Amino acid sequence: MVDIDTDAEIRLLLAERAILRALHEYAHAMDSGNEQAWVDAFTTDAVFDVVEVVGGRRVHREDGHRDLAAYVAAYPKPPQFRKHVVVDPVIDVDLDAGRAHVESYWLLMQRDDDDGTPLVAAFGHYRDTMVKENGRWLIEERLADVQATTAPPPSEGGS
Repeated sequence: MVDIDTDAEIRLLLAERAILRALHEYAHAMDSGNEQAWVDAFTTDAVFDVVEVVGGRRVHREDGHRDLAAYVAAYPKPPQFRKHVVVDPVIDVDLDAGRAHVESYWLLMQRDDDDGTPLVAAFGHYRDTMVKENGRWLIEERLADVQATTAPPPSEGGS
């Protein structure tokens, strides 16, 4: 018979649930245009780094709340509807350290601005490092690999 520490298992499940909620709150904040809630999903010194896997082009990188706020301020808002969907998260939590590592897939769905057609605009893989601060799980580092996108490549000589 295996001894199970029920209290530890419950604490782990509650942490995983809180982390999932934090990931979903991030997506809802971004997609609804709630800029402050989106920035608040990150630690003050967080890194958000987005790179295209094929070709290795950096799409964007933000360091800290100031960069994150500037990025989300320029992000499309409704009625330019976009939806971030987190899929199949695998969460490893170190309760003693108050840290977690999350690997997940993501989809960016959007409404075509010309005819309203729904489309998958991009998909990829997130690698998140999360920390628990003041009772909340926050993103300390988000590495986002873009594995496919409908966005055109940058023009030659452009940024």
